[in-house]
Amino acid sequence: MKVLSLFSGVGGFDLGLERAGMETVFQCEWDKHATKILERHWPDVPRWGDVSTLTGAHVLQHAPVVDVVAWGSPCQDLSVAGKRAGLGGKRSGLFHEGVRIIKEMREITNGKYPRISIWENVAGALSSSDGADFGQVLYEMDEAGACFSEWRLLDAQYFGVPQRRRRVFLVSVFDPATAARCPDPLLPVSESVRRDTEEGAKARQEPAGTPIESVGNGSEPLTFTKSKRAQTVDDNETWVEDQPAPTLNAFDQGDTRATTVIAQETVATLLTMREGKPGGGKGPLLSENKSLSLSTSNEQTLFQPTESVSFQWVGDRDNPSLATSSELAYCLNANAQSKTQSLLELPSMAVRRLTPIECERLMGWPDGWTDGQADTHRYKQCGNGVASPVATWIGQQLMELDR
Repeated sequence: MKVLSLFSGVGGFDLGLERAGMETVFQCEWDKHATKILERHWPDVPRWGDVSTLTGAHVLQHAPVVDVVAWGSPCQDLSVAGKRAGLGGKRSGLFHEGVRIIKEMREITNGKYPRISIWENVAGALSSSDGADFGQVLYEMDEAGACFSEWRLLDAQYFGVPQRRRRVFLVSVFDPATAARCPDPLLPVSESVRRDTEEGAKARQEPAGTPIESVGNGSEPLTFTKSKRAQTVDDNETWVEDQPAPTLNAFDQGDTRATTVIAQETVATLLTMREGKPGGGKGPLLSENKSLSLSTSNEQTLFQPTESVSFQWVGDRDNPSLATSSELAYCLNANAQSKTQSLLELPSMAVRRLTPIECERLMGWPDGWTDGQADTHRYKQCGNGVASPVATWIGQQLMELDR
């Protein structure tokens, strides 16, 4: 099955569907940083920048066969974390451009292509405008020619990645012959909601499928989520143990805004530091005038910057971390006068933010999938992306249907 990818991001959706056996034949992404990642992983796939200027005719000119349109239109105006302008908002309103492209392609091909649409969005899409926005989504898909639509609220933690990431996936089938072969339900998970245009919508409960176990080997570090911010300069931040990891987003990442940290035992490390920052540019997660309280189900540990406990960078360039230890030993090197020093870190507890590679793993992407750019872009791309294992599972159901 051949896929048109709209709002491609860095290709998390595309990667997942290709793992199921599909082929990406066209991509559309406006962000220049994300586009560079797409160019690296899909060098031979034609692509377009602005979805509002892309036409169905142009897609078909470069990709004459399109079985599936995979798209996750911007969610900012539908998310409960946003102002909830709904489908009338500037960003989420781009949904209508995706529908337009589908309609144009179906008109040009006399209804042959595309056969299927897979639309992904945040869980808030179901409640935006008291449900009216999702009702509009269903209406638009019907108007585009869908025989039926079926949607699910799927959580990535049950598909092989230790991240709570609930997303709505709406599968709409336009081809009557394909629709006739659809099992009931098409996506067999715990909650099934199916919309047959001729029969009307109906909802029901289905037996839960066997979830895929979350990644983990028992020796992984603990994940903590911020539960209380410091209220004064003398106050401490409180972080509670939280596994699997909370939902990645494009905002609460990086050095100062991170709401998720990792705590783990470290081993002795020797590295070169420049002005207190590894790699010459990454700043610390926690300032040295703040305390950090880590709470697990069994105990609470307070790390406080005093004479006996300090926060310092340890690790390597790609995986820097903050160490708290009373046994940090410093030794000046030949470049000491240029504010460069070596740090010897003895075994201690390290507290650090998630690294870009860890975020990629939480999305089910290969290590280094988004490398070659600033970490700021990598965090944003992970937060905005599609967890590939979920897309793979949906793709497998559709491939089986096609067989």
